[in-house]
Amino acid sequence: MKLSIKLVLFLCLFGMIGVQAFGAKKHKVYQKPVYMIGVAISLTDSVVFISDMHLVDSVTVEKKTKFLKDRQLYSFQLQRYLEATYKGGPYVPAIFFGTKRKTMERRYLSLHKRYVQSKDFRMVLVDQSQFRFKSEKYIEEVTE
Repeated sequence: MKLSIKLVLFLCLFGMIGVQAFGAKKHKVYQKPVYMIGVAISLTDSVVFISDMHLVDSVTVEKKTKFLKDRQLYSFQLQRYLEATYKGGPYVPAIFFGTKRKTMERRYLSLHKRYVQSKDFRMVLVDQSQFRFKSEKYIEEVTE
């Protein structure tokens, strides 16, 4: 009787450890160069900042969704640059990315056209010599 209780307790303990070890999901990611464009709108005045499109090496991309991992860090890079350089009010940044140059060129031209034609916004182009995105180091998170 004592042996069977010990055996059941051992199997339960082993089962719980096994579930925790194998139940943890690892995000499947890979490193890839991508093209990026940054757009930021000032909330205090009607200024739109558009960065040049450029290639960023070693960006971490999720395999399943094809999304940038930690994409908010790239938005923060643009936001910090604008706040330091232009001393304006709060900026709302957005990042556009893609692996194909042709697709990103079309995206850049459509953004450029949208804000050039708009009478509500003044557009400021941010040159590559002024600002470039830097690849962020990805730290893998394990979720249970």
